Amino acid sequence: MQDLIKFIFHYQNRNKPISVCISNVHSCIESFLNKKFKIAHNTSDIAVADGKPIYWILKILNLKNIDHLPGYKVTEEICKMSIKKNYRIGFYGSKTKILNLLNKKLKKKFKGLKIVYNYAPPFRSLTDKEEKIIINNINQSKLDILFVCLGCPKQELWMYRNKRKLRCKMLGIGAAVDFLSGNKVLPNKFFENMGLAWLIRLLSEPKRLLWRYLKSNSLFIILILLQLTGIKKFK
Repeated sequence: MQDLIKFIFHYQNRNKPISVCISNVHSCIESFLNKKFKIAHNTSDIAVADGKPIYWILKILNLKNIDHLPGYKVTEEICKMSIKKNYRIGFYGSKTKILNLLNKKLKKKFKGLKIVYNYAPPFRSLTDKEEKIIINNINQSKLDILFVCLGCPKQELWMYRNKRKLRCKMLGIGAAVDFLSGNKVLPNKFFENMGLAWLIRLLSEPKRLLWRYLKSNSLFIILILLQLTGIKKFK
C-alpha cells in the first residue's frame, strides 16, 4: 500500500496522468479473452491485487512485496492522503444516487476531503461529442485524482482511451463505490481473507453474477493449473 501511495503522491508530478488497475480474477480472465482489454490493462502504470486469488498466485510465483489491496481499501487510503496533500478528487461512473451517498459518507469520515467532480454517465455508448464534453469537464474541475467506477472491462478501456486527454491520476475501482456508499454489503474480513468475498457478492446478486463467476472462476483455475504445472506458458 505504501508503495502505491508513494507512486501516486510522490513519484509522479501532480499533473502527470497515470492509470492504476485494481485487478481481480474477472479482469485477469478478461485480459485472456479480450485483446483490447489486455492491452489496456498491461499498459497501465501500475496494477494491484484486488482479488485474494490474484494475491495468492503472485506469492506462489515468488513475487515479493505484494499486498492484497481491495479497491475500497485503496480508495480510503487515497482519500486520507488527499487531505494531507490538499489533492482534489472526483468520481466518474456508477449511478447518481450512489455517488451522492458516497460523497456524504466520505466527507463525514474524512473531514476536509475535497470532492470536486461527480458524474454518472448513461448506461449506453457515448457519442464522441458527449465524451469530449466529459473530458473537458473533468479537466476544468482541476481535480488531481479521478476514481473511475464503470466496472470491468469498461473502466480500464475508458482510462486507456482517455489517458492522454486528461490531466489527472486515474484509478479503476469498480464496485468499491457500492461498498463505501453502503449500497452493497462489504464482505467481512473473515470471508475476504479466505478469498471468498466473491461468494458474498454472488449471494447478494445471484442473477447478475452467477454466470460471470462460473465462467471466470472456472477458467482462472484451469489456466493457473496449466501455468503452475508448466504445461502451458502465457504471455
